[in-house]
Amino acid sequence: MGKVVFKKDQSNQLMLLPPDLGSFIPDNHLVRTVDKVINELKLSPLFETYKGGGTSSYSPRMLLKVLTYGYIEKTYTSRRIAKALKENIYFMWISGMSKPDFTTINNFRSKRLKESVDDVFSSVIEVLIKGGYIKAENLFIDGTKIEANANRYSYIWKKNTERHESMVKERVKKLLSHIDELQKAEDTEYGSHDLEEYEGKVTSEEIDKVVAEINQKISKWAKSKEASTNVTKLKKEVTKLKKYQKQKDMLGGRNSCSKTDKDATFFKMKEDHHGMSQLKPGYNVQIATENQYILGYGIYQKAADTSVFIPFMERVKTQLRVPPKNITTDAGYGSEENYDYVSRNNIGNYLKYNNFDYEKTKEYKSRNFISDRFIYNPENDQYECPSGQVLDFAYIKRTKTDNGYKSNRMVYRSKCCEGCQYKEKCCKGSKERTIEVSPKLIEYKKTARQNLESEIGKKLRSQRGVDVESVFGQIKHNNQFRRFYTRGLKNVNTEWGIISIAHNIKKMAN
Repeated sequence: MGKVVFKKDQSNQLMLLPPDLGSFIPDNHLVRTVDKVINELKLSPLFETYKGGGTSSYSPRMLLKVLTYGYIEKTYTSRRIAKALKENIYFMWISGMSKPDFTTINNFRSKRLKESVDDVFSSVIEVLIKGGYIKAENLFIDGTKIEANANRYSYIWKKNTERHESMVKERVKKLLSHIDELQKAEDTEYGSHDLEEYEGKVTSEEIDKVVAEINQKISKWAKSKEASTNVTKLKKEVTKLKKYQKQKDMLGGRNSCSKTDKDATFFKMKEDHHGMSQLKPGYNVQIATENQYILGYGIYQKAADTSVFIPFMERVKTQLRVPPKNITTDAGYGSEENYDYVSRNNIGNYLKYNNFDYEKTKEYKSRNFISDRFIYNPENDQYECPSGQVLDFAYIKRTKTDNGYKSNRMVYRSKCCEGCQYKEKCCKGSKERTIEVSPKLIEYKKTARQNLESEIGKKLRSQRGVDVESVFGQIKHNNQFRRFYTRGLKNVNTEWGIISIAHNIKKMAN
């Protein structure tokens, strides 16, 4: 055997000139694409967040490059990014050997970028359109729940808060009533306080006033330990009342929120390792895609995709700056309100309604007594059920959504279902069969059905699953972004904005 020869250890070898970092980076490397694209962006809104005077600041364009490349490389925390700027040749190159600390990086993300991330994102979309990567004509919309940076056990439930607050108010009223009786019994001169004025408005502010007033009177009473004890109890109840009022403010009309991140709402989220769902604090993330690029995004606190569609579309209009031609969604978005919106905005209606796919099943076709099977007679304004029973118009049911959309439901009721052999299948326990009908919704669904079953509709439907769901798969599975690293609605919006920018630039490079 020959002698084994090893290469010489040259870790401490001196260099005559410092190396050019760019010479170590391949021409087609992703970091070069990040550098090139962000150099093309219009960042005026970001620059405007800086005020003149004082010491020089790190370049916001450089910090944006570093953050974007960090999110592409699954480096999401400011501490890890700051570490990479000292150790990773690609981070060192794109930063120009600048070494901002984690505080600077975090402040840039949570303060500077928070006010301008939408404008930066829109600038990226302009680059995509000019480069021919997208046309911004056919948008595919979907949503997903992403966990908040909050303790999953730090929940506040609206029903519990209201129940406990109601119990405290009842105890407060009884204590006030008892103290009033003691006052009158002790001395009529100091028993003039009338509790009736506080009925129906028992708030912590009102009770604080009462406690202060009673404390003044106690000093003039004869020895009354019972009164002092009741006032002590009252003070404790006021503390509880303030707690529940604060919780109601945090809820802001929602059914739940987290104490750790008050903007987060508790949603049912699937656990990948065993398929079970758990209640966790999180946000409803909506995106609009085309060719697997993100053309619009929005962060919402409501679980239902139906209720956030219109606010999201208004946001997409601002971000995209180009009116879309067609919108394609799954069955979570098809409602009268949303159909009315796309109709008014002259957008192609490819929104699935909730039973679009179900209508094609054998089970649906075998159900003879659902309202869709009832035949309408416009001359008499009546419906006829499959067994021949007539349903007359009864009344109009008016509804209003959370977004303020008003609609009318026409209610029809049969005269007599007694003796009908199909009553048990049709009426389901009620005496007479009633159906609710929205003529407007029926027409919208008819249009949607025709569009979805057309050749273009079939193509868009098949593309939707590949287009928008693949993007979520890339971000959540490949990039392992399943939980936000910041807290608060605005900060989470900024973070998802960076995610969207990073995703688009990465796809451009690929």
